[in-house]
Amino acid sequence: MKRLIFLFILLSSHQVFSQNQNVLFIGNSYTHYNNMPKIFERIAKANNQKVYADSIAVSGSTLKQHAERPTTYAKMKTRPWNIVVIQGFSREFAQDSSVIMTETVPYVRQLIDSVLTFSPCAQIYFYMTWGYKEGFADEEANNTYDKMQARILYGYKLLQHEFGYPIVPVGLVWKDIRENHPEINLYEDDNQHPNFNGSYTIATTFYTAFYNKSSNGDYSPVKLNQSWKTTLIGTASKIIHDNYNYFKLDSLTHPAPVVPPIMDFSIHEHWTNISIQNRTKYYNSIQWDFGDGSVSKKYHPKHYYEKNGTYTVTLTVVRDCHEFILTKKITVSHSDKYATSNPKKKKN
Repeated sequence: MKRLIFLFILLSSHQVFSQNQNVLFIGNSYTHYNNMPKIFERIAKANNQKVYADSIAVSGSTLKQHAERPTTYAKMKTRPWNIVVIQGFSREFAQDSSVIMTETVPYVRQLIDSVLTFSPCAQIYFYMTWGYKEGFADEEANNTYDKMQARILYGYKLLQHEFGYPIVPVGLVWKDIRENHPEINLYEDDNQHPNFNGSYTIATTFYTAFYNKSSNGDYSPVKLNQSWKTTLIGTASKIIHDNYNYFKLDSLTHPAPVVPPIMDFSIHEHWTNISIQNRTKYYNSIQWDFGDGSVSKKYHPKHYYEKNGTYTVTLTVVRDCHEFILTKKITVSHSDKYATSNPKKKKN
């Protein structure tokens, strides 16, 4: 009696950026100090997330300067980015709205348009920074920390109103730590840039914002004051949780497609060789995983297994920036020509 050729089917959908993320940070020294993107990457990996993080971060850069710099676009082209973070110069967003609208917004639009040209499925986030420890004395409107922080918050909300993308409120995490844990110093001696504790705070805030959960704290770099780690992680979690909707962290850039793909395939085995008859329709890209470390992007793939066994064949297709997955199991054997459909009887 023939047994059904597949043991189970699993069909699911999620946005492409939810797995195997490539994350690009576009910013300045507030990003590159202490190699913050790599701290984020290590936190994510310690929490079992597959992440590659990189940056194009030049000290003192405004977003206008990024938009005018060829290296910014060269970095955008290096790989398909799943998440792109845009960070402005702190004083750039501590200006009057008319200045932000004329001196910053056009260049943000230029950067976003370029990101989506090279990585159409990228999720974009704005990285809200913090005020200088004593404010910026040369400008009356920003000459205290509280004034400067309030204007930075307003500037990033203005940007969000213009483009709709979520904000990662690092500046508010910074503010909460300053107010409730004054024993924790996040600043370098210049009272502007992050020390290592500050960069860890930034990174764990990004982790919490992207995954909507706090880090488990498994990554413990030597330079971090270990007695403060739980507080830094907890504060980031609290601020993100309390402001999740306010900063639109629950929004999806790419809604689910109105018409999902039609997914179906059958597997035919001959000893340890298999051929797949694919009947999938309405998708943008396709990939097969044969369960033994081998993959293919052919429509009707064939595969040879070196060892007997039961393997999970996974079909992944992308439509409108969402992944759809269908899996089936196959049993192959060097001694049984049709191992799945004609299983050997066990001896009593």
